[in-house]
Amino acid sequence: MPFADKFRAMMRFPFAGESVGGFVVESVDVRHESGGAGRYAYPVQMVLRGPGGQQGVLRALKALFASHPMTFSGYGNPYQLWFGKPEIESLGDQRYAVKAEGAGARVFLAEELERFLAYLGAQGQLAMQAEPAAQETLVEAYLEGYKAEIQRLVGRYRSKLRRAADGA
Repeated sequence: MPFADKFRAMMRFPFAGESVGGFVVESVDVRHESGGAGRYAYPVQMVLRGPGGQQGVLRALKALFASHPMTFSGYGNPYQLWFGKPEIESLGDQRYAVKAEGAGARVFLAEELERFLAYLGAQGQLAMQAEPAAQETLVEAYLEGYKAEIQRLVGRYRSKLRRAADGA
């Protein structure tokens, strides 16, 4: 299961004190909960401050909430991540509480990539026609590189998260 800090990293959550679309982030809280077999929920609460009203907050967070990145659990299983519709409440004095439910579901990425390679091969679109075993090896190598890339990204984010927590 991808834990909350990995969800935060993959969704590229801003940190307290950072600016998002003209709003300053006062706080961010992300948790994780099991949602059943292969599904996870990520309750999110943020407080933003700035001019623009609730519609301005929605515009400022549009890119964050539109993201659908892929990540991997500690076991190496791929998960697709996304958000549900956010709720925005005015707290007065140009402050806004944002609540949203993030989600993650297991996907079968290796199988889809193998299927895609088989399709490309059948269409004569591959530079080199590979046997199924060679295609499987190619997919495995790709996924290992993808996992390493995500691990680096999440590692940098977690370091920044620790520094922010130590400075708080």
